[in-house]
Amino acid sequence: MTDPIKIRGRPAKEYAKRLRVVTVKLTESELEELNLMKTQTGMNRMQLIRKKIFASGPVTMVNVKEVLGELSRQGAELGRIGNNLNQLARHANVLAKQGKLHPHIAEELKRLLEEHAAIQKQLDITWRHLLRAIKK
Repeated sequence: MTDPIKIRGRPAKEYAKRLRVVTVKLTESELEELNLMKTQTGMNRMQLIRKKIFASGPVTMVNVKEVLGELSRQGAELGRIGNNLNQLARHANVLAKQGKLHPHIAEELKRLLEEHAAIQKQLDITWRHLLRAIKK
């Protein structure tokens, strides 16, 4: 029976040896921000830069102004829809007090108000996710 050969020396690294150099120019404020992140995380500059570049996966380029403009337009439209629903609800309340409101219309209005509230909530969640993604 043969014993397996024991490997001596330093264990192999998890990654290939880094031989390529990339030079990056930064403004004073960018360098200060990088140094602040370095101090806060305990990582060196290259580790921070690699993490920012590669840890988040492939980079998706987004025109932030365009996206925010579209979300703003959608939010405004949703606000107008909400105003219309509130006017309908007010009118329905007047008809209900007079006893002229058909129950089917009341149910449909209630369904529309609930649907509007759900869409508004989803839009708020989307805004928060977008703002967090922009801050990264």
